[in-house]
Amino acid sequence: MSQLPKIAINGTYIQEQGSGLGVVNQNLIAELMNGNCLKDSLDQRQFNFRLYSQADCFKSQYPQQVIPVDPSLSPDRGFSGHIKRIFWYQTVLNQQFKHQQADLFFSPVAEGIFFPCIPQIVTVHDLIPLKYPELSPKWKYYYLYALPFLLKQSQGIICVSEYTKQDLVKNYRLDPDSINVVYNGYAQDLFYPQADPRILQQYGLDKYLLYVGDMRFYKNLSRCLEAFDSLPLKDYQFVITGKKDDFFYPEIERQTAKLAAKDRIIFLDYVPTAVLPSLYSMAQALVFASLYEGFGLPVLEAMACGCPVITSKVTSIPEVGGNSVLYVDPYSVDSIAQGMYQILTNTELKTNLIHQGLARGKLFSWELTAQGVGQVLENCLNSGN
Repeated sequence: MSQLPKIAINGTYIQEQGSGLGVVNQNLIAELMNGNCLKDSLDQRQFNFRLYSQADCFKSQYPQQVIPVDPSLSPDRGFSGHIKRIFWYQTVLNQQFKHQQADLFFSPVAEGIFFPCIPQIVTVHDLIPLKYPELSPKWKYYYLYALPFLLKQSQGIICVSEYTKQDLVKNYRLDPDSINVVYNGYAQDLFYPQADPRILQQYGLDKYLLYVGDMRFYKNLSRCLEAFDSLPLKDYQFVITGKKDDFFYPEIERQTAKLAAKDRIIFLDYVPTAVLPSLYSMAQALVFASLYEGFGLPVLEAMACGCPVITSKVTSIPEVGGNSVLYVDPYSVDSIAQGMYQILTNTELKTNLIHQGLARGKLFSWELTAQGVGQVLENCLNSGN
């Protein structure tokens, strides 16, 4: 029996309170580590994975396969953690690859080794620091200069949407054939229609529209609040889940205080992942009128829970929502308000969106994502033979 290819996985980008990127990484890595990839491969070849991570969830679940790293590399440590992690790739990790004879390095984030001693595959989720440099000025230069160099040093590139792929081709002049699109998935054993009235009581909720995400301005929460405030229907709440950060939340809070509907706007802050499916399932609709997304995970999670979705027909979102969501103009408060009104008053439309969304959601899963990534890994290994 031939020896299994040794593949090192970058598992350093995991956060204690899961960001969207952290959730994606944790689920994808778990699927890969459990061997759920290449199921359609003719030779059924699997991989010998080694995971570099500081995350306790991985160290306890895969003790024989995890190579622990310094906790100071975590994104939870802020910008210093990011700098240390980038430096660690170039020094400690690259040196270890020389001695441990790994065949391939897979990074599920847009980070890696600038001069790798083995082939590497890097994943790009979005180009937000290029689109909105004012949001992350420290990352702007990384995305302007370091990332394009890193990608050109990589054997392969993975993107989570066709939109992000086209963004890469346009901004970095990369060969489209070097970029593979592999869509994100969702946890099918967690996100499905379910109602827990205790959660309504716990958070003081009744009939509500739901927003899931952070409060950065391109998420367009400000216009969504204006739209909700303008609704003639006054017996609904607007529920916001997402971390109350020190930078963006104060401005949203000031705006909310000026609205007539302020007493019906509820900030839940960060909620545990286990609570989200019930929040989706019991909502009248998810309102997700974002101006820019690399993928749009809340749209997928909501559809899977039988929650109608009001969203934007921009960037990657149509790739996720297809014809199973209600599209509005994210730049128009009136359009967003009209979308809310339609969902709240048109029972037939709402029912159709629920059924279409449930069917659409079944097209995505972390197992399919892992199989897509596994095929890219396999192709990369074969190209080197």
